[in-house]
Amino acid sequence: MQILELYIRDGIKYPEFGTSAATSTSTNNLVDATADFTSGVKVGYIVFNKTDGTSAKVTAVTNATTLALSADIFASGELYQIKSDFVRLDMFNDESVTITDTIKNTKDISKVFTPFSQQFNVPASKHNSKLFRHYEDNDVVNSFDARFRVDALIKLNGTDYKKGRLRLNSVTMKDNKAHAYKLVFFGETIELKDILGEDDLSRLEFPSSLNFAYDYATIKSKFISTAGDVCFPLITHSKNMRFSNAGYKSTAGDFLNQFDIKPALKLRAIIEAIETTYDIDLSNDFFNSTDFRNIYMWLHRESGFMSNADEGGGLQTLEARFHLPTDANLDFDSGTDVRPVNIYGHTLGRRLKLNFTITAGGSDEYNLTILRSSDNAILVNEDLTGSLNEDFIFTTYNVFGIAYGQGVFDVKILLTTESTLTFSEVQITATVQELGNQFMLDVDDVASGVYTLSALATSNQVIISRQIPKMKVIDFLTNIFKMFNLVAYKENDQIQALPFNDFNAQGTSYDITKYVDVSKSTIEKVLKYKNVKFGFKSKQSFLIQSQEDILGNDFAGESYPASNDNEWDGGEFKVELDFEKMLYERLSNSNTGALSTIGQGAMLDKDFNATIGAPLLLYIKTQATTDSLKLQDGSGTVGNDLPNYNRPSQIFVPSSGTVAAASSSLNFGIEIDEFFRDVKGINLFSKYYADYLLSIYDRQGRIKKVEAFLPLHILLNYNLNDKFIIGNKSYRINSIKSNLLTNKSSLELYTLSESATGVSSSQFSILPRLAALNVTATSSSSVTLSWTPAGALNTDNVTGYDVYKDDTFVETLGNDIGGRTLTGLDSGITFKLAIRTRYTISSTVVFSEDKIVFATTD
Repeated sequence: MQILELYIRDGIKYPEFGTSAATSTSTNNLVDATADFTSGVKVGYIVFNKTDGTSAKVTAVTNATTLALSADIFASGELYQIKSDFVRLDMFNDESVTITDTIKNTKDISKVFTPFSQQFNVPASKHNSKLFRHYEDNDVVNSFDARFRVDALIKLNGTDYKKGRLRLNSVTMKDNKAHAYKLVFFGETIELKDILGEDDLSRLEFPSSLNFAYDYATIKSKFISTAGDVCFPLITHSKNMRFSNAGYKSTAGDFLNQFDIKPALKLRAIIEAIETTYDIDLSNDFFNSTDFRNIYMWLHRESGFMSNADEGGGLQTLEARFHLPTDANLDFDSGTDVRPVNIYGHTLGRRLKLNFTITAGGSDEYNLTILRSSDNAILVNEDLTGSLNEDFIFTTYNVFGIAYGQGVFDVKILLTTESTLTFSEVQITATVQELGNQFMLDVDDVASGVYTLSALATSNQVIISRQIPKMKVIDFLTNIFKMFNLVAYKENDQIQALPFNDFNAQGTSYDITKYVDVSKSTIEKVLKYKNVKFGFKSKQSFLIQSQEDILGNDFAGESYPASNDNEWDGGEFKVELDFEKMLYERLSNSNTGALSTIGQGAMLDKDFNATIGAPLLLYIKTQATTDSLKLQDGSGTVGNDLPNYNRPSQIFVPSSGTVAAASSSLNFGIEIDEFFRDVKGINLFSKYYADYLLSIYDRQGRIKKVEAFLPLHILLNYNLNDKFIIGNKSYRINSIKSNLLTNKSSLELYTLSESATGVSSSQFSILPRLAALNVTATSSSSVTLSWTPAGALNTDNVTGYDVYKDDTFVETLGNDIGGRTLTGLDSGITFKLAIRTRYTISSTVVFSEDKIVFATTD
């Protein structure tokens, strides 16, 4: 029987929502003039510096605004959060905790799972009741907040087993007294959903360097080059463009205008903004790969013209954000920098008063808008003339103020004008107020700070956060994970994200034959569905709708098995993305029929009107052209023919123009590329889903359910990409349900067949692969690998090693070679590198499975 220990943080957090900030620098202290540390913070609690990742223990609560710390970790303006240290819970002697561990399940191939437990009980002992603060009594002030999951740690025999979150479900009562607390444990990746909440992509903190002037010169430079993270592809939002001897013009005879196109943003920049905004760390192995780094999202938030621009021009804007001390465009001048501010409570709690003092000319007209950053909800919208001095009070509810909601105050402040306007002064005085009693008659000013806008002149700027399509952050990540069949797990406080194939390729093997209860087992079929259909939910543009109407096909979709005529048992399973799918076109000269080098997209419906659709993902290739393609400025002046432009594409095309066989397409199925007029690269299904689906649809595929008593060295160290061997047969892990008290595990395994990709490459899992592959050096253009070579030809028939980069063959090395430096690589990119051991058996060349490693150039 195991020694099972359960530790939790007791749910105390300061501040209750989000973070706060140090208001001054003091050695070995945390000073926050807006805080009340005497309410809840205790000696021994952990203070986390959310700016630099350091932490320290509270050694003394000096006063309401100062904590003494075990280390000197804070400077003024740095963010912090305080939590209790882990405390061990009392357990019932005979209470079992059963953890189900799974990451990818054949019952639902579209989801990524995290470990979770069945509901279990802990006693309502004096110690536990103190931690849960007598949750059963709703009259207890500041009782345990069951709205949140709390950090938890499970130990087996004194060794860390799993970290995650604990949820309090209920309290059972006996004789009107608390008897037991009912709890559920979740793995670490569950925190992503908790952290991201319902926030929209517009909530993300993008660097101001991504914003740009909305003028002809800037738009043109971003239309003919993909330098940087933002560029303009040739996708029109309102005009139906054609090509003829007269050049590239709309059906109405108009040239392409600078306002006819919208920008696109690299997905990598969105991932980085998610990391910055929510203080999370996502691994680079996939998100920094060549294929992913070159995918863009078209910034099409509203149908037709950009939301800050009417046809023929745009609004002049002055923008600032009130959230954190690091906010751009808002300077702290005097008093106490109160950011970030937590708003909470109703009749008792905290609110924020913002006083705006705007000095402008007596006849100057402008609009003041305040938006909640999380969802762009309009909190204030006033058309004004001349100077302004007005208070706005933001509260949790719409009582004696503007309803902001509960949490960290985060708003965007916009001043917009029809033409350029320079204000004499824009000053904001922020005052944090405490509500002292239930009748809201006692309001105390806690701290106040004065801020001014860095710039005073409005300008026609494209602000990325205001143009990004409407989509929740969690939905964006969920759809990215579906698109590329990614799995997520946490390792060393970093969230690892890998395609399922690459995840499995990093596993090892455990022979568990002697630990299995052979007296009984169950064999089931793996196949649960008649077929699986992959596709895109939204296809709003006229070209793709017309093609599907005529041909009756599902463009960019895929079905496995490909035929719908099979009589297999089960229903249909759909993997559908909440992204737009657009069909591009390569134009021909309508006068001569000659094929041009102009490839375009159009977000127009069947009536050729502007439409919206879902967020569109695409690759962009800077395309040289000798065809007459001109870009007109806002005043109607037509420039010279452009030598190149940014062409939208379904497939990644490198600068060389040659598409590699392993280059990713953004279609699930095999499609003829609109520009090359031929099939290019590899589709999403073949690259990310085929091997997995072929294994679970294999006629020999089986689910094997057995019970085992796994030893601690396996239970504490196995990963869900490992293989379990039972009687010389290898199995993948579908799920493991472990009783941590009795050490009994219920294993659900599925048979391991040779992958379709492997068989086509003459790879077989029975052949040993390299035991280890190491990265020994990197530079801005190279990566050096090392391994232990087999030596001269031997009884194992190892005759060499094949080197692969991003699934593309590089070269074959001899069996006495133990290293290779790959050169000519792009800087700052993460590459998937693999060594495939070459065997010659009876004059036939065959290969092991790949040994892979990920490396990032400097």
